[in-house]
Amino acid sequence: MKTVACKRFEFSAARELADRMQGHNFSLWVGVAGPVQADTGMVINMADLKDIVTNVLDHYDHRHLNTQLSVEPTTPNIARSLWNDLSSRLQLDSVELAEEDGEAATVTETAVTAILHGTFAAAHRTHAPRLSDEENLALYGICDNPAGHGHNYRAQLFLPPGQTVDRTVWAEFDHKNLSVDIPDLAGRNVVTEAVAELLARRVPQAGRVRVYETPEFFAEYHRGDANYRLGRRYRFNAAHRLHSPALSAEENQRLYGKCNRPEPHGHSYVVEIVIKSPLDPQTEAAYDLGALDKTAVGILGELDYTWLDADVPAFRDRPSTGENIACRLWEQFRAALDCEVESARLWETPNNQFRVVS
Repeated sequence: MKTVACKRFEFSAARELADRMQGHNFSLWVGVAGPVQADTGMVINMADLKDIVTNVLDHYDHRHLNTQLSVEPTTPNIARSLWNDLSSRLQLDSVELAEEDGEAATVTETAVTAILHGTFAAAHRTHAPRLSDEENLALYGICDNPAGHGHNYRAQLFLPPGQTVDRTVWAEFDHKNLSVDIPDLAGRNVVTEAVAELLARRVPQAGRVRVYETPEFFAEYHRGDANYRLGRRYRFNAAHRLHSPALSAEENQRLYGKCNRPEPHGHSYVVEIVIKSPLDPQTEAAYDLGALDKTAVGILGELDYTWLDADVPAFRDRPSTGENIACRLWEQFRAALDCEVESARLWETPNNQFRVVS
C-alpha cells in the first residue's frame, strides 16, 4: 500500500518542434509519496509542495523551452526535465504533464510514458451471448435494449516516447454500431473491456489502452496481463475542519491555516475506485458494475452530507485530511469487494488529489 498526495499546476510556454514555433497551456500533476504522519494526517503539507513546485516552474512558465532545456522540448522530455528538477527537492512518485487538449506524458522513477488521446462516437448493445435473455435483462437492464445505445468514447493510448499512431485508427470505430459493424466484435458482449482490448490489437505499440465510456467509467487493457482494470467515479459532499488532537492550538493553526478555523468548511469530493479482475467467461466483463455501485452507495452514504469530524467515528480522533479519507475508503472497499482493489483516489478540489495504490 502506498499513499500519494498530488497537486495540480498550470503554466504556459512556447517551443519549436519540426521547425515550427508553437505555444501551449500545460497542466501538471506532481505526486509525492510517503507515510501518512499520524499527528498531521499528511504525506506532505500542500502549501510546502506548492511553494517548491512554483519555484521550479519559474524556469518553464512563460518561457521559450528550446532555450531552457538541453533536449528537444517534446511533452515527454519536458515531463522528464520537470522530474529531474523536482526529484532532489521532493520524494516524488510521479509527474503527469498534459498539453491542453493534446498529448500527455507521465514520468515515474522507472519509466517515461507518452499518452495519446482519441475520441469516437459509437453505439453498442450490452448483451452476453452465453446468458439467457432473462439473465441479460436482469444484469444490464435498458443497456440490453436490442436497438442499442451509444456513447462519446474517449481513449488513451500509453506508448513509449517517440512512437506514433496512425490517426485513422479511430475511423474504424467512429459513428459505428460496434455490435453490428465491427467484425472482430461480432458475437461478443461489447462491453468497454472488449473495446479496449481491440484497440490494443490495432495499436500494438501501446502497452496499455484505457477507454472511457463516460467521464465516470473506464476500462483498461494491459498487454500481457489477463486482468483488466475498471475505474468508477462517485461523488459525495461533506463538511470538515482540519484539526489534530496531537498538536497544540498554535501548531494546528500554523499547519492547517484557514482550514483550522473553528467553523467547518467543506468540499464536493470525487472518488475513483479502480478494481482489477480477469474477464468472467459467462459475461465477458471483468466485474459486475451494479455490484460495485451498490457497494459504493453503502460506503459513501456514510460520508455524504455529513460533518466528517462530528458524524463519522473514524475521524473523531484523527484529522479528516484527504490522505486519511482516501486511506479509509481504500480499507472499506477492499473489505467489501470480492476482487482486488488496485487504487482509491480522492479529489478534495480540482487541484488537490490523494490516492492509495496497492
